[in-house]
Amino acid sequence: MKVVVKEQGLIGLWRGNVPAATMYVIYGAIQFSSYSYYNTLLSDLEEYNNLKVPPSIHSLILGSMAGCTGSLVSYPFDLLRTRFVSNSKISSIVGTIRSINKTEGFHAFFKGLNAGLVSISVYSGLMFWSYETSMMIFQRLEFDSYPILSNFVEPACGFVAGFTAKTIVFPLDLIRKRLQINTGRNMNFISAGFKVIRHEGPKGLYKGFLASVIKSAPTTAISLWTYEFVLRTSESMKKVLR
Repeated sequence: MKVVVKEQGLIGLWRGNVPAATMYVIYGAIQFSSYSYYNTLLSDLEEYNNLKVPPSIHSLILGSMAGCTGSLVSYPFDLLRTRFVSNSKISSIVGTIRSINKTEGFHAFFKGLNAGLVSISVYSGLMFWSYETSMMIFQRLEFDSYPILSNFVEPACGFVAGFTAKTIVFPLDLIRKRLQINTGRNMNFISAGFKVIRHEGPKGLYKGFLASVIKSAPTTAISLWTYEFVLRTSESMKKVLR
């Protein structure tokens, strides 16, 4: 943080915020909407085939599918965000888009997509799975009897979900970002992973983990709590309108 502020000023801590915000809005909207859509399809399929899938596994499957869908659509903005953060010389979004398209080709906007889909699908699946599991545990503890504590159950479960998912998936996320900033055309997911291990050791796969988890755990908690809050509010409004 000191280096960034010294070399780029305080505003440098927000480099890449525009493509990042665009990515999160698009990704979040598609992730949660597709989660609801896939939930309806999977529930109907389970009912039709008389299957009894545990809620946590149900959430794991839905989360993975929703994560893939959201990542596929928002990925170019993810790449732009990473390029901005990694290169202080970049100053224009439009200019960067033109430069990437001219020097690396259109396919470069999806560089590292394979690693991205793997990491995001695993992350999203684990996030919803751990959230569902945490909620089941807290419900057994009967926090409903304590109104003050019950208000913190969903945010706490969201925090646990974000921390758990990021801890497991972080190496994949790191490799994805290394691929995104690589302007050459001779690196794939496996070679990028081996390069990190060869030059930085196995612990290099968790480089920047602390900063990442400090960001992702609270973000996940807020996202899931907001999602649940909006759903409850929508249901209440429907009942009033009826």
